[in-house]
Amino acid sequence: MDEGSDETTSFCHQDKMVTTPVTPTEHVILRRHLYTQVALDDTYKDQSESSTACDVIKRTCQVSPKCVGRQALNYFPVAKTLRGYKWRQWAFADIISGLSVGFIHMPQGLGFGLLASLKPVHGLYTTFFPILVYLLFGTSPHVSMGSNAVIALLTAGLVERETEHLVSALGVNETLSEEELLEYKVGIAAASCFVGGLILLGMGILRLGFITNFLAKSFIGGFTFAAAVHISTSQIVKMLHLKLPMRTGLGKLVLTYIDIFSNIRDVNVADLIVGLLCMAVLLAVKLGINERYKQKLKIPIPIELIVVILSTLVSHFAKLNEKFGIAIVGDVPVGMPAPSLPRMESLPRVATDAFVTAILIFALTISLAKLTAKLHDVIIDDNQELVAYGLCQLVGSFFQNFPSCTAPPRTMMLSSLGSKSTLNGVTSAVFILLVLLVVGQLFVSLPIAMLAAMIIVAMKDLLLQIRNLKPFWHVNKPDFFIWILTAFVSVFGDLDIGLLAGVVFSMVTVLVVSQLAKGTLLGKANNEDVIVDLDRKGVSAPPGVKIFRFESALYFASQERFKNQLFSLVMNPTTSPRKDKREMVIPDVSKVDLDNPNKVSLDESNGSDLHNTQVEKPNTTEQPEKVTTVDAIDNVSFANGKGEEEGEGESFSRLHHLILDCSAMTYIDMSGLDMLQLMVTQFARAGVEVWLAGVPASTLSTLARAGFGDKVGTEKVFYSVFDALERLRCDESIVVRL
Repeated sequence: MDEGSDETTSFCHQDKMVTTPVTPTEHVILRRHLYTQVALDDTYKDQSESSTACDVIKRTCQVSPKCVGRQALNYFPVAKTLRGYKWRQWAFADIISGLSVGFIHMPQGLGFGLLASLKPVHGLYTTFFPILVYLLFGTSPHVSMGSNAVIALLTAGLVERETEHLVSALGVNETLSEEELLEYKVGIAAASCFVGGLILLGMGILRLGFITNFLAKSFIGGFTFAAAVHISTSQIVKMLHLKLPMRTGLGKLVLTYIDIFSNIRDVNVADLIVGLLCMAVLLAVKLGINERYKQKLKIPIPIELIVVILSTLVSHFAKLNEKFGIAIVGDVPVGMPAPSLPRMESLPRVATDAFVTAILIFALTISLAKLTAKLHDVIIDDNQELVAYGLCQLVGSFFQNFPSCTAPPRTMMLSSLGSKSTLNGVTSAVFILLVLLVVGQLFVSLPIAMLAAMIIVAMKDLLLQIRNLKPFWHVNKPDFFIWILTAFVSVFGDLDIGLLAGVVFSMVTVLVVSQLAKGTLLGKANNEDVIVDLDRKGVSAPPGVKIFRFESALYFASQERFKNQLFSLVMNPTTSPRKDKREMVIPDVSKVDLDNPNKVSLDESNGSDLHNTQVEKPNTTEQPEKVTTVDAIDNVSFANGKGEEEGEGESFSRLHHLILDCSAMTYIDMSGLDMLQLMVTQFARAGVEVWLAGVPASTLSTLARAGFGDKVGTEKVFYSVFDALERLRCDESIVVRL
């Protein structure tokens, strides 16, 4: 910015626009040598120790008692938590938040147990044991493992499918009682839990926590939206008290609604009224009080627990089951289940479903954990989280659990109440234990329609994710299409099909985006040393020189795009009529006198008249001595390269140098390397010399291993675009007109 300029800038501060004058900045003059990449590496040598694969393995496998002890403690984060626990500051927050989450756990466990096509008590089992395990092995104070609607729905699809296979295998001559069918379902759910636990634990031990980076937010959003639609539909059936066949496979949601309308006359009006009344109360308190006054309420009203208790009392004393036929929970076993092995013979059949469930458990839980970790500046360990999730499944599989996961309401509750550590799980577990040992029998008369209504209301936030489509469209259209496709296939197909379609489409999107990578011509600002897009005002390129930047990695999927963009914006060297390459002598950079930049030593190797002469470059501005600027680059004209005197040189603007700005090429594979070498060769045949600039270190390493410098010349690889331009300015076949 020029001194004395009267510019201002505006910024927003506390909802008010504040306008302040911009302080004029002085010109910045950077003094450094002109560098090719080789010259830079020689000057600033890499002092890091080179490591081979064997060296890395040796360091990894080195064992010492201290290292073993430290690693063992890493697998038990609760030890570190207890060692640094601030009892006076943290205990109250953990007790209150844990108890509040326990109030949410109980009704969710009962409801999601039914959603998983099991008994409500199995939802409580799936709540109690994962809470205890995560307390010991987890790292996030805002994760409360337990039942989850999406995971319960996937479990329901698995157990119903396997039950149908069992019934069809037995034939019409042999039937199973309800108790035997339930026992089989529990065994299938526990087997899925066991396999999922092995998968998650193995991923944690192998340090594969990074894989969540490959699950796009739009993919998870579209899938969970579709899951919420399926969950709500399954609970509408329960709220209407309809007995419909369990639909599975492609188009099951559409078939379910056809069944609902076909049997609409069989709806139990009393169940529908109870469900609608419970939904109205839940929404009224959640939206009208808890969300509206959340800043003033220390603890949100546990309306789910209140409605469960009130509906149970009303159902019991009004005898709603006897008078109106309302479906109730029925007998709730008291006590804890005895440990038992899952159905090992079922493991191969449930492996695929268990893998999908395990990945979803990790994706859903870690995304919420990372969200709250950012809000509260908490550090979580992705790999240790995988270990904790795996152990939650493994331990639970021996106690009639179905796969467990966190749920957004519980995580947000812990976050809003300021939970400080995983020890909040102590009070949650104690509350659920009391329900299992003492209070369970009191919920015999709990209406199932109430639980269905509670689950539908819990899906509100997931269903409202459809509002994210507008931001996705404006910010990133590939994310928009990933969301739409995943949701569409999951809703009208099935969840497992939608999951596969979403993952495949996400991968295809990456390839498509690489095919749309943009190439850009760059230029230098006329009044300062800034390299920007050539289309901008006040920007021009030196005559006969083009600077091209490709904004993508150069690999098999983008190599053709790179060539097409280069040919389109620069020239097609294969069809260029110019085949008589003019001699352009490139001096050794070491011959440039950087201590006296006003003199350029020209050493023409072909024996021309310019051999060992010096061209004096007069100062046009008062600069301190020993400072070089690139301001004169716009006044460069190229002689014909045959040794004519300065005034007789042929000035031309035809392309003779192409500078590739490689700063965005963070990766190059063999296909990209072959394409790069091909472009250098083809442009050379057309009389155009190709130089590389700003090559990232990883790409440089690949080029060096491939011998690119030996084939093309290391003197053509520069540290930056400015170095390449300054080299052209100092070239002995260039006359600088000042």
